[in-house]
Amino acid sequence: MATREVGFIMTEEYKAWIDDIKNRIRQSQIKASVRINYELLDLYWELGRDIVNKQQNAEWGDSFIAMMSKDLQKTFPGMSGFSQQNLRSIRYWYQFYHNCSNDLQAVSKLKTIENMVKSIPWGHNQRIMYKCKSIDEALFYVQKTMDNN
Repeated sequence: MATREVGFIMTEEYKAWIDDIKNRIRQSQIKASVRINYELLDLYWELGRDIVNKQQNAEWGDSFIAMMSKDLQKTFPGMSGFSQQNLRSIRYWYQFYHNCSNDLQAVSKLKTIENMVKSIPWGHNQRIMYKCKSIDEALFYVQKTMDNN
């Protein structure tokens, strides 16, 4: 049954078309959110690598993380993720997967792992890395998270 809206007759065809557009918009929003998450985690991966390198090569202790946190929060006041605790988590996250890569047969697997962990939200990554005892266990949960959206 068609309904009339100010000079327009709303048909079943129109309703189906609008529903399709709404679904495409929602899918686009989800894709954008996933892409933003991936880019953020790509940044976190690089930050983790940089922190580890600075601590090894420049022999900076943990105290520089407090200064780094203050500097980043001052420059990016509306952006979360630069607390001392989160920067330590970023470092640990990078080390967790990077250090475990020695057990892998090929370095290219590290890139696969890197892409996998960047495909799930940061909160999920944190729970997984702090609760799992091995990279195999962590990757199992990363994969399950990906499988179940």
